[in-house]
Amino acid sequence: MDPKPRKEKKKIFGLKVKMKKKKETANLVLANKGAMDSEVEAFSEASVLQEGEISEDQPLRRRVKRNTKRAKLQTRIQDSEGKPESFQIAINITEARQLVGENIDPSVVIEIGDEKKQTSVKEGTNAPFYNEYFVFDFFAHKDVFFDKIIKLTVVHSKMLKTFFVGSFKLDVWTIYKQPGHQFINKWAVLTNPGDISTGVKGYVKCDISVSAKGDAMQPGPKASDAEEQIEKNLLIPEGLPSERPWARFCVKVYRAEGLPRNNSSIMANVTKAFIGDNTALIDPYVVVSFFKQVGRTSTQKSSADPVWNEQIVFTEMFPPLCQRLKIQVWDEGSMNDVAIGTHYFDLRRISNEQDGDKGFLPTFGPAWINLYGSARNFSLGDDTGELNEGIGEGVSFRGRVYLELAVEILSGGTGPESKLSRMIKPVKDAKAVKTGGKDGKTPAGGGAGGGTGAADDDKGKAGAPEVQPVDPPPVPTEDDYESFLLFGTLFDATMIDRKIGDKPISFEFSLGNHGNVLESQAQPSTASPAVARRRKALDIPDSSDMFGSSPLSSSPTSSSSPLLSKEPSEICVASKSTTPPERPLIVEGNRQYMYLPLEKKPCVNLMSYWEDRTYRLYNSNMLENIAILFKESVSIAAELHKKLDPAAEQTLRIGLRDFCFDARNFIATAEAKLKAELKNSYLTLLDKKRLTMCKQELESMIGDAESLGERKRTAGGVKEMLQEATKLTQKLCFLVEEPQHTVPDMFVWLLSNNKRVAYARVRTRDLLYSSNQEARGILCGKILTLYLKPPGKRPAGLSVQAKLDVYLWFGTCSDSSHMLDDLPAGYTPSTGGIDAKSPPLYLLCKEQQAFQLRCHMYQARGLIAADNTGLSDPFARVTFLSHSQITNIISQTLSPTWNQCLPMSHLLLSGDLQYIQEEPPHVVVEVYDDDALGKAEYLGATVAIPEVRLASEPYAPPTLQYSSLHCGSQPGGDLLAAFELLQISESGQGSLPELEEQEGGIYAVPANIRPVLSTYRLEVLFWGLRELKKVQLLSVDRPQVFIECAGKTLRSSVIQKYKSNPNFTTPVDAIELELPENEHLHPPLSITVVDWRAFGRSTLVGNHIINNLKAFKYTPPPPHAVHSHKPPQVTLTPGPPLTPELHRAEGLSQDAVETCSTVALTNQDFLITVEEEAQPPPAPPTPKLEPKKKKVSSSKSIRRSTKRRRRTIADESAESVIDWWSKYYASVDKQVNQKEGIQLPSVFEKVSSQSEGDKKKKQKGKGTVELSSTLPTKIVRLQLYNKELEAEFGPFDDWVSTYELFRGKANEEEGTSDERFVGKFKGRFCLYKLSDDEVEDGDDVIDTGHFRVNRGIPQNISVQVLIRVYIVSASNLHPADPDGKADPYIFLRLGKNEIKDRDNYIPKQLNPVFGRSFEMQATFPQESLLSVLIYDYDLVGGDDLIGETRIDLENRFYSRHRATCGLPTEYSLGGYNAWRDCLKPSELLSKLCRDNGVDGPHFSPGRIIVADKVFTGKTLFMHEGEPVESYEHLSLKILHRWAEIPAVGCKLVPEHIETRTLYNKARPGMDQGQVQMWVDMFPMDLPHPGPPVDISPRKPKGYELRIIIWNTEDVILEDSNFLTGQQSSDIYIKGWLKGLEDDRQETDVHYNSLTGEGNFNWRFVFPFNYLPAEKVVVVKKRDHIFSLDKTEQKLPAILILQVWDFETLSSDDFLGTLELDLHGFPRGAKTAKSCKADMLSEVTDRISIFQQKRARGWWPFSKSGELTGKAEAEFHLVTAEEAEKNSVGKARKEPEPLPKPNRPDTSFSWFVNPFKCFFHLVWRNYKKYIIITLVLLITVLFLALLFYTLPGAISQKIING
Repeated sequence: MDPKPRKEKKKIFGLKVKMKKKKETANLVLANKGAMDSEVEAFSEASVLQEGEISEDQPLRRRVKRNTKRAKLQTRIQDSEGKPESFQIAINITEARQLVGENIDPSVVIEIGDEKKQTSVKEGTNAPFYNEYFVFDFFAHKDVFFDKIIKLTVVHSKMLKTFFVGSFKLDVWTIYKQPGHQFINKWAVLTNPGDISTGVKGYVKCDISVSAKGDAMQPGPKASDAEEQIEKNLLIPEGLPSERPWARFCVKVYRAEGLPRNNSSIMANVTKAFIGDNTALIDPYVVVSFFKQVGRTSTQKSSADPVWNEQIVFTEMFPPLCQRLKIQVWDEGSMNDVAIGTHYFDLRRISNEQDGDKGFLPTFGPAWINLYGSARNFSLGDDTGELNEGIGEGVSFRGRVYLELAVEILSGGTGPESKLSRMIKPVKDAKAVKTGGKDGKTPAGGGAGGGTGAADDDKGKAGAPEVQPVDPPPVPTEDDYESFLLFGTLFDATMIDRKIGDKPISFEFSLGNHGNVLESQAQPSTASPAVARRRKALDIPDSSDMFGSSPLSSSPTSSSSPLLSKEPSEICVASKSTTPPERPLIVEGNRQYMYLPLEKKPCVNLMSYWEDRTYRLYNSNMLENIAILFKESVSIAAELHKKLDPAAEQTLRIGLRDFCFDARNFIATAEAKLKAELKNSYLTLLDKKRLTMCKQELESMIGDAESLGERKRTAGGVKEMLQEATKLTQKLCFLVEEPQHTVPDMFVWLLSNNKRVAYARVRTRDLLYSSNQEARGILCGKILTLYLKPPGKRPAGLSVQAKLDVYLWFGTCSDSSHMLDDLPAGYTPSTGGIDAKSPPLYLLCKEQQAFQLRCHMYQARGLIAADNTGLSDPFARVTFLSHSQITNIISQTLSPTWNQCLPMSHLLLSGDLQYIQEEPPHVVVEVYDDDALGKAEYLGATVAIPEVRLASEPYAPPTLQYSSLHCGSQPGGDLLAAFELLQISESGQGSLPELEEQEGGIYAVPANIRPVLSTYRLEVLFWGLRELKKVQLLSVDRPQVFIECAGKTLRSSVIQKYKSNPNFTTPVDAIELELPENEHLHPPLSITVVDWRAFGRSTLVGNHIINNLKAFKYTPPPPHAVHSHKPPQVTLTPGPPLTPELHRAEGLSQDAVETCSTVALTNQDFLITVEEEAQPPPAPPTPKLEPKKKKVSSSKSIRRSTKRRRRTIADESAESVIDWWSKYYASVDKQVNQKEGIQLPSVFEKVSSQSEGDKKKKQKGKGTVELSSTLPTKIVRLQLYNKELEAEFGPFDDWVSTYELFRGKANEEEGTSDERFVGKFKGRFCLYKLSDDEVEDGDDVIDTGHFRVNRGIPQNISVQVLIRVYIVSASNLHPADPDGKADPYIFLRLGKNEIKDRDNYIPKQLNPVFGRSFEMQATFPQESLLSVLIYDYDLVGGDDLIGETRIDLENRFYSRHRATCGLPTEYSLGGYNAWRDCLKPSELLSKLCRDNGVDGPHFSPGRIIVADKVFTGKTLFMHEGEPVESYEHLSLKILHRWAEIPAVGCKLVPEHIETRTLYNKARPGMDQGQVQMWVDMFPMDLPHPGPPVDISPRKPKGYELRIIIWNTEDVILEDSNFLTGQQSSDIYIKGWLKGLEDDRQETDVHYNSLTGEGNFNWRFVFPFNYLPAEKVVVVKKRDHIFSLDKTEQKLPAILILQVWDFETLSSDDFLGTLELDLHGFPRGAKTAKSCKADMLSEVTDRISIFQQKRARGWWPFSKSGELTGKAEAEFHLVTAEEAEKNSVGKARKEPEPLPKPNRPDTSFSWFVNPFKCFFHLVWRNYKKYIIITLVLLITVLFLALLFYTLPGAISQKIING
């Protein structure tokens, strides 16, 4: 499609408005197609209309896509199916806070899918600290994986029971769409979904990251501050409210229709045999799953059109952290249930989260959703179950479901009833009535509000989803239905597979169940389930009857419905959904394919009835048309930008302007529609909201587009604009998709022998006709090329079973008169009219033209390797209609040059000549790899459009063009070819241009088509080979490299002994090539390595193909005055690199900035002020700053600030020595502060400039800023890179490039590239064109050795190097032991040197701090690859590899970025920042200047001149009272700014730590953790560097915390006396440091406290180890009895004190707790009265025990937020040394014993002292009662004895007388 000349276009432009007017009114097709040849250009012209003009004819001018007869060319024939991929979810649970519960022992359970992991249990705390890391590995389909739900649950474990505290859940997709696919240091809000009225249950701080293969996780900073604001760091995506209310999601499932009638279980097949086919053997039910909750409807027995009328209600927080809601229809079976179909709701499509009235809650319908899945008549044993469960593209329609979704926010109070609750009310009369407010919920976070639902039984439960009956929606009337016609014509059917060609084949076109000829159903109902439903709606209003009789069984001639009697018969006559069966013929020229000889073009037509909801499709089509036009203009601009064409910007601006115009048109029509259709009842809520949303979105996009279009040219320029425009197109495409389905998709099936063989699926919306051109589908009335593929799992390779050219039209029957409007000229219908009643059966074509197709197959590049050698034997097969031919086979290459012309004669093309010329049929090219034994292997395919030459036109040769080959979804290279379709005149073929025939009857590509060649020279630098693996079980010994390009080969020298020296002896060679002048047609270059074995045999080792030679184009270095001392006229201003820093510097006055910009332009000198270094005493003498002639004020201010900072660094202990770790922690702080946006001083302290003429040194602004109080001394920092050094500086290939060599087959399987990798070739290429005279004397150049490629390349000799590897730490290691931990140690490998640091393994740690340095000597090039491996130590069995990282040291060593030893920011001779390099800064500067041929450096007091740039700064320092001239400080500053040196400058590597990602072959591409490290290299021929830096980890410092518990007050009284009822408590206090629970200490018990007062005078003594810099307590203890090693944990320093009530016979009662962070806890109250519960939450007056050392006061105990007591305590912190000198006793023991407490007499245990208890409790209170009782008792006894002995005594008396 060449754009027409511009003049012609201007004429068209003049007529444009009128033509459009005509088109609007009469719906005519533009006659002058040439006018619309390049639509975008034509539009862009139109858009140049002045604003005034546009406003006049705005309604007339419409931009629509050019009216072509064929659909847009698709070069990708088939997409490969989505394969499961590897994913990894890493979760770090840091801590939890504010957990609800009393004295709980919490642990966190993490559930993802079926996997469950749990943290350790922390005892007796509501704020546990874990810092535990968990990794979950998954292998799943992307969609399935993203729907997985991550659930964090906090449980409290007591004895054998666990109690639920709260949970939080989100889906994987929410995390994956976050920046970096992760949440870092965020707080998850815990709630109880079972009781939604209770609010927040606590917070869990965690990091969650999701990584797919190849994603590297960025380790985030671990921050743990007591003052951290939880509310500001909640784990929710950006833009969501922090308090999310609860909401009810109601999914109302009304009915389904058109489900497959027979299910696939064995039992069903048996039943079918007995019952016959007519009943539906399917018992459907619907399952709705949302956010780990699943609800299901009831089962409807034996019904393919079931009616449920039920709703499933989920209660979830809103907005939910879940992307999709899944609806599945299942068939209940006797053995197992089978899925029928699956549909997903994307909540983003059915809601809008904007604020205010713009947003709307998720809403849907009531509307239909269409289900797709496996073929309807699938047999047993099919592997198509996945399709029905929503994985992969469905191959057939499986019915549709009518449903509705509504969301209601549950708010507190008795609000007015919501619409939803009014709808639910009548349904729920059986249950208690629920009003709109439900039971008065307040949003999460508040307590329960005043509720209304007092009668509710299940108050506030959000457990399992509820299922309730619901009223059916209003019955659709007749007017709601519309009859639609699908009309299709089969123009061509070719590429039919030989296997299916032996029987007649036909094609079936089906829409829903209409047109499905294999479905075993009664014909009328098949044709129209909707008609049957209409009967339901009309005769059987009572829904209870619906289950009784299947609608199929009732007779179609029912009297109550007159339309039924005529419609089915009409449909049966009219619908013809299959083409007549025909037997295919074998194509000419190649027996691979078959084709159908279609003399008459068969037509199909299909009547169907659907609800008239086409307005949805029209809207989508209008948006899609806007999107397509906009996308095209953006892609044209992008192409122009790629070619660096200045017109790109203009094209883009015009495209943006046009887009705004289109969008405004749409908004106008949308508004009109909204007004017109608001009256219609059938518009659902979502329809209205979507229209408004599209309107709003487009309005905001117009705003964006206009601001983009008007944007001034910025530095980013067109590239930035293109990125923004692409974002707009993505937004637009998101709006296009309509969630509420209407007409289902259309399927074309190839039927052979009554079996379904292959299918294609077409979206019906694209075929929809509308009288309005913009609303028409993009494929309506177009000839569409369909590639039919087999259903189910497809074999590897090309699985196209047939290629069809079909004309398709779909629209309402009323529009059917237009169905043949767009037919290509020359075709007429054979019979019938052009309306729905009698559509044509065939199309006839009167004209047939004879053509010859010539396929000029020149070459291909970048093909896929299909042989074990890593190469292929490619040939191409070209298919065009009924002809197919193949090229020669070129063996063993990935870039074949066929140079072959394939002529196909005697082609008869039907149709009008002009139509053929404009839109000829497409040519399909497939590329295969020839295998001698098996079938040829498919490498890729593409589709091309031939250029047509008519006999009446003069002949012009076609141009060769690259077309991309696709193999499934992966790129398969490019094909360079030209295709021309030449008309054969009546006189015969003599009129065609001759072809040159070569031997064997092969034609070559004619010379006038082949590219024009010229002579180029390719110079190659052969450096060496690396990492060669064994080939055929033997290691490579004598390799040689072949460079092949354009048929010529250049051979390197043979490396004689690879192991002893892998570099080449003759490094440089050159070759002359004949290459096309057009750079885009340059052939690929291949690098092949062979190994010479005994007896002259050679074996292929591997190869590498470079497809683009553009990178090797030689650009001469810019001439720069190296030795001139005269300052050049045009200054290379240091302005730009300087200004950003200056503008950043704080305290920069306005005039300073101005002077900066003016002076910088004229300036030649720099003033670099070397700042005074404040150094600790052990360092050598610090240089003092002397004022010289500077601005006095500035020097004074500097003095003052340094004094202020002179205190030693307060690590809070003020006794810490400054070491390398101080530097490390200072750098970490700086990095964290930079992330938070705090500006710290830049590394180069003060930079100022000075102009030649004006010697006043104008201070440009101080780079120093007052540092925060945490760093009183300025500590020199280093650069922390949170990625590899190579990611920051590039792969250090500025001297040579490294090419990876591969061999073996390349398949689509992931992870195979590692297996195919066989080694690396290091070299460099340089390509330049030779002039004619250079060509003649070209050989001399090669002889004399003046090569361009080796300029600036070091000598190729072996070098002895001293290497120091420093490994600081590792983080997020992949667990290697069953308990989720690992025991990591370091293993280094460099050539044959290995260092195994197994003895120093770190037990049970996934974030080990190694602090190890290793020194080794190596010889480059033999030992240049350093592997750092982290292994897991195992006592039994071999150690497991956790991960490894590899560093190419040779590239770093020779790179001009100088990656051998990083440059520190400051120069000092000793101390923690001692100079490490073997050369001093001034020597380094001299060496750099010498190596790069730069003039300088010239040292003179106060200045250094390099390359005519003058750097001035302080060079005079005081040393032991003597002034000493030292240039080192200034030289170092210049080195840091080496990038500013013209021509040769580049950034030099600073002193740094890099973070390298670890990988493991067992899990290819998956991040296994990171290691922080750096490498120093020193050549052995230079002076020996100083000793290595000591980075061994700091040992924790011993401390002892002494706490004296004096008294308690107001402790709540738990016990009541059984006799007196008096309240009392037996108080005691427990205390421990978090993590040291084993060292828990308790006071004695203060019994029977009646007032809550307790007296103790008891001392707790807690020894612990502490790291001041990290502010953590280090705990080493064995995890369990069987642990071999102690595990080290780092925990925050938190003291827990608890008050308890002692019980003798039962467990003690917990009364309250107090948690104090020793870094910052509130100052104690002076008196018990002033001690309040809210002391702990106040942030103001906090003290750190590490600074104060002593503290005394009253602190409150609390339980569930209530004040439960107060304690008077005294804290004293001493170091371990002090503790040894002045030791104290625990409790009240010696030394320094405490006095016994003065407790009241009542304080004792009744169990131990029963008499005391009797005295105090009983005697005191009941004394008189006891005495009276005793007296009475004695009296009664006396009387009893008296009466007892009296009779005896009397009788004795009587007897004795």
